[in-house]
Parts: sequence; structure tokens; C-alpha cells
Amino acid sequence: MSVDDAIDLFALTSPRREPVDVAEPKRQDKSLLKLIGVHKRRLEWMEWQCRQALVDWRERRHVVTQIKQEWRDAKQHATDFWAGARAEFFRMEISSGKFRTAKGAYERKKLDAEKVHVRAREAANEARQAGRTYFVAKQELRAGHLRSEKLDILQKIIHEKNNPVE
Repeated sequence: MSVDDAIDLFALTSPRREPVDVAEPKRQDKSLLKLIGVHKRRLEWMEWQCRQALVDWRERRHVVTQIKQEWRDAKQHATDFWAGARAEFFRMEISSGKFRTAKGAYERKKLDAEKVHVRAREAANEARQAGRTYFVAKQELRAGHLRSEKLDILQKIIHEKNNPVE
């Protein structure tokens, strides 16, 4: 076997191959994952705020209920006091001077009841505002959950695109 035959034999057995261009695997984009993480933390904060707003609203409504009951009691006490004084006067158990004194006391009790009523109205306005705050927070939380669902769907679509099922 000559050298030329050996070269031909070598050429047949091991042809030179061109290097194959293999794409390097792309690094996964983590910006969406970071965004989802930030969004989840923000949602947790919004849920906490919503719970706090609900607690505040309930407490304020409870205060309104107590003040309104105080107002009703004060009004009833003034009415009962005046009815008693009138009954005594008409039964001629008290003099007209004591009756006028009782009437002055009744007017003062009515004014005190009105002051309590004003406090109740102010507390009711505060409770209404707390309720508005709660419902705004609840609405924002619902919108946040909707955005979170959209991000999860987007993440799923991107994952399926990058990792096709074979």
C-alpha cells in the first residue's frame, strides 16, 4: 500500500467536519419573576390595609351605635322628667315656681341631648368616611388581584413558549 493509497483511505474514513453552530441557551429573563414578586408583596400590603380599614370602620360604627344610644337615653330621660313635672303640676303637688324650675331643667336636658346628637352625627360622618376608605381599599385590592392573575397568565404563556411540549 502506497502513501497515496493511505491518504485516500484516511480521507474516506474521517472527513473533516464543519463545526456546528449551536445556539447557547439564553438566560431566562427574571424581570417578570421580580415583577410578580413585587406585585405579591404589594398585594399583601393592600390586603393588610383593607383589613385595617375594615376594623377601623367597624370600630367607628360601634362608637356611633353607642353615642346614638346615649342620645336616645338622654332624650328619653328629658321627656320622662318633663312628663313627671307636668303630672305633678297638674295634680297640684308642686307650685308654679317649682314647675318653672323643672321647665328650665327640662330645657337644659334637651340641650344636653342635642349636644349628644351632634356628637352622634359627627361620629356617623367619620364612620361613613371610614366606610368609603374601606370600600376604596377593597376595590383596589380586587384590581390588584386581577392584575396578579394577568401576570400569572403572562408568565405561563412565556413558560410554554420557551419550553414547548414535545
